[in-house]
Amino acid sequence: MTGSIEKRGKDSYRLVVFKGYDLDGKSIRHQKTIHCKNKSEARTELAKYIAEVENGFVVEGNVPTFKEFFEIWKRDYGSKELAPSTYNRYLGMLESRILPYFAHFKLNKIRPIDIMQFYNLLEDDTQIVRKKNNNGKKTRKPLSKKTILEHHRLLHAMLTKAVYWQMIVNNPAERVQPPKAPKPKRDCYDEVQTRILIDNLEKLTGNDIKYKVAVLLDIFIGARLGELAGLEWSDIDLKNGIISINKSSQYLSDKGIFTKSPKTESSIREVAIPEFVISLLEELSYGMKNKNRL
Repeated sequence: MTGSIEKRGKDSYRLVVFKGYDLDGKSIRHQKTIHCKNKSEARTELAKYIAEVENGFVVEGNVPTFKEFFEIWKRDYGSKELAPSTYNRYLGMLESRILPYFAHFKLNKIRPIDIMQFYNLLEDDTQIVRKKNNNGKKTRKPLSKKTILEHHRLLHAMLTKAVYWQMIVNNPAERVQPPKAPKPKRDCYDEVQTRILIDNLEKLTGNDIKYKVAVLLDIFIGARLGELAGLEWSDIDLKNGIISINKSSQYLSDKGIFTKSPKTESSIREVAIPEFVISLLEELSYGMKNKNRL
């Protein structure tokens, strides 16, 4: 790899590094202008610049704005690799807050301080773009620490992808302390409360038996809501008392109800169920012989 120095003006030099040729036979070169006292210092800077190019610390081509990168990310990653519900949630975060703030930033011009100021803004007010005739007033409460942390994780992941795609050299979000959010305390039924729930479920009869079955299944197999909704009769082995959890049913307003594979392979599992739940399932199946789903 070779380089050259061009005198541009008083104490100004242009460094040019040649990096071979592209498929069309055109030379690939990187250049930048520096300010130094003499040509000797310029040679030192050229050696450093050549090393940066060789080690991949110089981005090739034009650096896109965050908005341009967002369109690429949507097309080549988000819509293809993310679960539909996750993708829709990310789009909501991006279009309502992240894009209005970062849209016109060149990716390589986003600094840690810019990201920190963005988080501070979210702590003060949930809005980034003011609504017409709102007179600068808040319309909702400021975002919680947990929600701001979710914005950080998304922004960090996207900029990591930009580094992977060689659009930028490093990820500025790595130099930002993520917002600290306390882990939410999850309430759950204890043994006594669970027994009371089961006793009250026994009062359900007729068409309401489907609700009894759904709640009891959730108690005994620990399924997520989407996993429970995605169960089909073919997933249930009544003879051996085994339920296979291998899919999840979800709903999106623009897509309707759809079924997808679990988030991780470890989510695919077989769970044993007690005999009285098997009996309820058998009773329920008699009234739903022509239906596939529970």
